Amino acid sequence: MDSEKQLHQQIALFYLACKTFSDTTDTLITTHGLSRLHHRILFFTARIPGVTTGELIKLLEISKQALQKPLQDLKEKGLLHIGMSEQDRRKRTLFLTSAGLRLISELDSVQRKQLGDALKNAGDPKGKIFSAVLKEFAKNRSGMPFIDQF
Repeated sequence: MDSEKQLHQQIALFYLACKTFSDTTDTLITTHGLSRLHHRILFFTARIPGVTTGELIKLLEISKQALQKPLQDLKEKGLLHIGMSEQDRRKRTLFLTSAGLRLISELDSVQRKQLGDALKNAGDPKGKIFSAVLKEFAKNRSGMPFIDQF
């Protein structure tokens, strides 16, 4: 197989894999009246408790306006607490509530199993090759410096 055809197949596989990975949690989040953006906010806030809204904007690469409504939704559903930074009272810090922690735990569990099974079945159980590929794709993203905090 020539390299162009192989790359096209890999791109198609990448699209299909992303769809499969997202579909798994989409069913769960929609039962809570949430979207993928809500899920990403919960995911990163769980990994970086006290993350500021400014940091989350960088991580998610979205505008302040795009973040406002999902934050308010999560707060109203009792999944997120929005506080003020002790160092700078102008900054808002985010923490998951116990309900938010339960929900993200459920979502994480499904995705960890799905990814872990795929890595194992592909012969890369620790994900070293997969992680190297992902890091190469993400190396210039504004959220990369935060990954070490996980």
